[in-house]
Amino acid sequence: MNKLNADHGKSSVEFKLGSIVAGSLRAYIITPGNNAFYCPLVCDVASVDTSENDLRIEYRCPEPEITAILKFKRITAGYSGTVTLSGKGCAVVRFVWELPTGKRGFPFVPAFMYGFNEGGKSPDATYPQLDSGSNNAGFSTPWVSDQWLVRADRSSHGLTSVIFDEITCAIGGRDVCRYHNGDVAEKNGLGISSTNPHRLSFSLGFHNVPYTYSTVPGRNFVTRPDGYADLDKGSVESELFLFCFQNENRSQAAARLLRESYALLHDEIGSAGTVEEAITVIADRLVESGYCKEAGNFHSTLVDPGRKNSRVLTEKFPSGWSGGTRSALPLLAAGHQLKKPQWIEPARLVLDNIAENGISEKSGLFFENYDLDKKQWNVQGWWYPLLENPGHSGYVNGHICYYLLCGYQIEKDNGVEQLNWLKAAQSVLDHVVQTRSTDNRFGYTYHEETGEILDDIGFCGCWFVPALVILYNTTGDNKYLQFATEAMDAYRPEVSAFDVYGGPHDIWKSPDEEGILAWVEAAKRLHEATGEQRFLEDMLMGIDFEFSWKFAYNVVNEVEPLKSLKWCSTGGSVTSINNSHIHPMGSTMASAILYAYKQTGDAYYQSRFEDTVRWSLTLYLHHDGHYGWGKKGMINERYCYTDSLLLERFPDGSPSATWFAGHSWASGAVLEALTGQIVEKEQK
Repeated sequence: MNKLNADHGKSSVEFKLGSIVAGSLRAYIITPGNNAFYCPLVCDVASVDTSENDLRIEYRCPEPEITAILKFKRITAGYSGTVTLSGKGCAVVRFVWELPTGKRGFPFVPAFMYGFNEGGKSPDATYPQLDSGSNNAGFSTPWVSDQWLVRADRSSHGLTSVIFDEITCAIGGRDVCRYHNGDVAEKNGLGISSTNPHRLSFSLGFHNVPYTYSTVPGRNFVTRPDGYADLDKGSVESELFLFCFQNENRSQAAARLLRESYALLHDEIGSAGTVEEAITVIADRLVESGYCKEAGNFHSTLVDPGRKNSRVLTEKFPSGWSGGTRSALPLLAAGHQLKKPQWIEPARLVLDNIAENGISEKSGLFFENYDLDKKQWNVQGWWYPLLENPGHSGYVNGHICYYLLCGYQIEKDNGVEQLNWLKAAQSVLDHVVQTRSTDNRFGYTYHEETGEILDDIGFCGCWFVPALVILYNTTGDNKYLQFATEAMDAYRPEVSAFDVYGGPHDIWKSPDEEGILAWVEAAKRLHEATGEQRFLEDMLMGIDFEFSWKFAYNVVNEVEPLKSLKWCSTGGSVTSINNSHIHPMGSTMASAILYAYKQTGDAYYQSRFEDTVRWSLTLYLHHDGHYGWGKKGMINERYCYTDSLLLERFPDGSPSATWFAGHSWASGAVLEALTGQIVEKEQK
């Protein structure tokens, strides 16, 4: 195995991986000032001391008087250790790894940058992208830049990297640097570029360049654009690692980056009660505050009765994704498992209502929404205005089919056969397999009148695939297995490229976490049904991609209520590049991760499984007013772990890191995570 070795010149440390040139590391000082960022001071390399297992690098800058000492131990992936800054004044110290010239790679910052972040190339996209040289918009696009500098807590694994054909290079560390007494000195920063050569950077202190991205309205004017470490208060230290290793392919390289950084940064999650207690509290609240008998559905938003201007949305009752079957099925499963008929009844009524009344006679697809005010089904969910080609949602229809068939199985196992659920899902699945694209993909959106595909870009329609596997298991008809297998072949290139995008409808087809959930579930069920190794490999590859969104460590929270609660991010998954917050959707990965552990015996999956379950237990309000709002048992969909999406305001005008409302889909996601084998394991 080739080792990463170092040599140095006047201002740079040169790296080689065996005989492969791996670029050079420089240190720059940026002090407060109007043009300081664009005129950084270059540090000299004072010394480089190497041994078989140790590497010590010292950088010095005479004016301002600052010294940076990097102390590393050799690890299999490169080096791991600390960096210590000492000197005078306030500064950002940025370590820039300039990679070999002439090599174009895949930039990868977990939960922030996947390639050039082009995703589905939506014309409406304004999320961070690297300039790939193909920007032909013809107008100003500040979100497309040849360099992005961000706070280190934008990355779920604290690293920035480029994956080349033969080697992978990465630099990273914790999200904060600290004084010797343990106090936080400042947030750290990460950088990634599409320049030639690529540049990776890690800094003590940070800059947000070209700006602080915040989803809505694009720029964030609430938090700081930069942060400087005050060395007059004492020396400052941070963890720091450098990875450089040979790789066989992109997905394997990305998975290794996640494993290596997880091993170095992983934080535990404190106890937040038992699984059975959580299920009981969440389900009771969902029924009491979320179920609407008149609509035969769950409210999408569970309002906080203690807050002014909280309005129940009686015109928005989603049938899938953000409510409906997504909430009803986990409630049904929990009701059967814990023998709670008061949960089973409303769950059945919701599933019955959607199966019997929710299909359009024109398109042959499920409606996405029910308007209680007009007593009318329609396709106009809250996301409808955001669509490039508005129509029926592949995501929602796939979700409904999947959860109806899961419900059919659960009910049948408990002596009740819900044939109307089976027939409704089967009729929609029969329709969509006949209208597939030429490469066997399902639709992102479908025509409201004809049910034909309007748009097939992205993973939105991937939810039809696990539904087809259940339908195969239920009917024994091999054609459904064939359809599912063909769809897996169609979606596999994006998964193996570690560039999955276009899952939910509110992200303008950016790279995202939700789309891969359908792939993982489909692969898991295909492996269970066929025993074929390729589907296990598909599942593990998909799990690795989902892990790139799932935090390995606990960020230092700067915004209330997460700050006072010392909220844990470990185990929580970011939604997408476009919507930079953590949501409960990743909780639903628990059963698949547990399955991966049972199939492989790999302790890494066991640890990730425990992270996911423990984090899920922290989400619900453990008492009235927990998280600063709401009733016991509610769960909201937004946890702002970084300087993005801080839209909510406390009465005094200060930003809040959560919403002041619960969401029925979030309750359903956590119930799905905790039921089944997880609660059985706890009970035993």
